[in-house]
Amino acid sequence: MMNVLLVEDDPVIGRTLSMSLPYRGFHVTVSGTILEGWDDFRSGSFDLVLLDIQLPDGSGFDICRRIREVDGEKPIVMITARTDEPSAVKGLLDGADDYIRKPFGLDELTARMNRLLGRNKARKELILYRAVRIDLAQRKVWIAGKEVSFGKREFDILSILARHSGDVVTREEILDSIDDEADLFDRTIDSHLSHVRKKIRTAVGDEIQIIPVYGVGYRLESHAGAT
Repeated sequence: MMNVLLVEDDPVIGRTLSMSLPYRGFHVTVSGTILEGWDDFRSGSFDLVLLDIQLPDGSGFDICRRIREVDGEKPIVMITARTDEPSAVKGLLDGADDYIRKPFGLDELTARMNRLLGRNKARKELILYRAVRIDLAQRKVWIAGKEVSFGKREFDILSILARHSGDVVTREEILDSIDDEADLFDRTIDSHLSHVRKKIRTAVGDEIQIIPVYGVGYRLESHAGAT
């Protein structure tokens, strides 16, 4: 079941959605103010956020911007009783993904929510880093537009490095990312890393490099313009 945060001060709407949406696969947490909504957002784990524009302690635009500052991908739907186009446009400019006007039906609301959640899922199944494109669902890799074959463990290692590009990934995190029951030793990881490096170098030279961080792990870096 998907978790939804609803920031809405209308008790009728809050009660209706919290009772009806579970039958459609959504668990709803209702907050009546910006302050409550922000506290709930920070302390919970939500798949989607529904924000009313007119709230007792301010505008839904405010919390929308705050959410976007810490999470650039969370699907956000603005709920508004206003019929003027500028309000809807402002919500989108502040980071919302969609808006819906009151009164609305459950079918329309759930259709919009499912569309956004489906799009967000598709995003999470792709990792893009410079010239590297990784499709997690199909377990395929393209570098500089050409498909490159990676072994199972090589794919897992490249995926975690690309997902955390620019940050150091520890050897322990690499081990945890490899879905394999077989025992792995340091020299085995080094061997797989060596193969990944060679395949990247063959495709783009030294433009993308796996940098060892002594005693810690590895970091995927871009050196654009390197020859």
